[in-house]
Amino acid sequence: MIERLARRVRLMVARAVVNLVNDAGGLQLLQVSALADETRDDVERAQNYGLTSVPLPGATVVMVAVAGSRDHLVATAVDDPRYRPTGLKAGEVCVYTNEGDRIHLQNGRLVEISTKTLRINADTLIELNTDKLQINAPLTNSSGQLKTAGDITDTAGSNGRTVAGMRAQYNSHTHGGVQTGPGSSGTPNKGM
Repeated sequence: MIERLARRVRLMVARAVVNLVNDAGGLQLLQVSALADETRDDVERAQNYGLTSVPLPGATVVMVAVAGSRDHLVATAVDDPRYRPTGLKAGEVCVYTNEGDRIHLQNGRLVEISTKTLRINADTLIELNTDKLQINAPLTNSSGQLKTAGDITDTAGSNGRTVAGMRAQYNSHTHGGVQTGPGSSGTPNKGM
């Protein structure tokens, strides 16, 4: 009897490998390979609220046998060392995919997003409070208005130009040598 109890305790926590994933229901179900020649179907995967993922075949699983029963397995953690970013500093967090996409929350309150295409869908972007927003990508296919309380600067010319500076220059410019009268033509009748 003690041997039977000891065996159940030893089998309460196990390590396995993901074979298949069923992500159709409320709880994700895994097919896993555990002990030698042991394949288990419909292993429930417990995930943290607000975060979900679909692991690839070959990912590592930690399973718990509820009440020591191998007939009721729950996957409590799934990791994949093939794709996990390494070298993070203490306290940092990174969300990642097998394709190299990253959302890296770094020390110093820096968030770095690395991806091929970044799409933000929002009804309204109310406020962006940040000391610095740096985008190293072309901004294309915008379907909304770009509004800013500050000025917009580009890198044309040695000092860069601002939209407000170009507007001021246009609104105050005159045309010399116009044949309709002496001197300049005056400022434009419509501002930029």
